[in-house]
Amino acid sequence: MTHSLITLLKLKARVGEDRFPVRALFHGSDDRTLKNVAIDTGGWLDRHEILVAIERFGAPGDDDWPLEMTGDELEAAPVWEGGQDHGWALPPVVVGPLGYTFSPVMMAAGLHASADQSFPAPPEGRADLVSESGGRLAGLERCSDWLGLEAFGPGGSLGRIDDLIYDRDYVLTAVRVEDGTEMPMARLRNIAEQGHLVFD
Repeated sequence: MTHSLITLLKLKARVGEDRFPVRALFHGSDDRTLKNVAIDTGGWLDRHEILVAIERFGAPGDDDWPLEMTGDELEAAPVWEGGQDHGWALPPVVVGPLGYTFSPVMMAAGLHASADQSFPAPPEGRADLVSESGGRLAGLERCSDWLGLEAFGPGGSLGRIDDLIYDRDYVLTAVRVEDGTEMPMARLRNIAEQGHLVFD
């Protein structure tokens, strides 16, 4: 079973009866495994995007993507206003001396938030939620940044990338170019400084 980036971006995260748009996905810069999903929990007139660890999601359906979270956890998720990425190399959840869980990521985000903003206490249970800000996160790449990049093979240009293909474990296994050709990541030899991909 494979997952298409374009298809995943069209899904809505489902928490009970609520549905939230999927805004972005992020994979690791080194292992190219999906790590986080940005969802918009805001209303009609406002956006409130939070990052949720991929482990919190179930198997994607045709229209939605089940998310194992409570409404209270969604409401308590902090907004990260700054453009800093401090804390992203930290573990998502740490158990404190009294058995309470807290998130170093949330703490790092709070330290860089505006002084006049209140920072909510972490929710009970897993607290690996933070707001997405700018798509530039330490150790992560926004998957959609690959869309539109040009791919080259031994014979020259293969065309521009129009989709990414992930396996059942959410590891990037191939890119799809404009004519529908899939190029396996095993054949990737280089990502040039100019941004194009070179396959053998």
